[in-house]
Amino acid sequence: MKPKQGILLFGLIEIGIGTVTLAAIGRNILAGFLPKPPNVLAFVVISSLISICLGGGILLRRPYARKFLLFFAGWVILSKVLVFAGIIILCCELETTITADVKNIISIFYHALVIVYFHSRPIKAEFKK
Repeated sequence: MKPKQGILLFGLIEIGIGTVTLAAIGRNILAGFLPKPPNVLAFVVISSLISICLGGGILLRRPYARKFLLFFAGWVILSKVLVFAGIIILCCELETTITADVKNIISIFYHALVIVYFHSRPIKAEFKK
């Protein structure tokens, strides 16, 4: 994958994740269906806004966006490993047809790929311009 193509792809994925999450929450709010407690809802809204902002920062090649994306990718992987180990238990997961274990495995794979990709020398160089 060429550096510029990967940066575009990951930036758009982050924007997409945040946008889809916000749209789903907005739809549920408009429908009067709030399956999450207010604190969890606030966390999900803030996380989706962070994802959108990080995606935009990645597309604009902002150095802080690359660093924050690496930090959050590591944080997500750590939290998923702790969930698999049974050390933490999350309430209020999104209801989908995909099982929680499959979603967690996909999340770990994606975020590990983010870490490997954005730690490579050519990508670091793209963000220092």
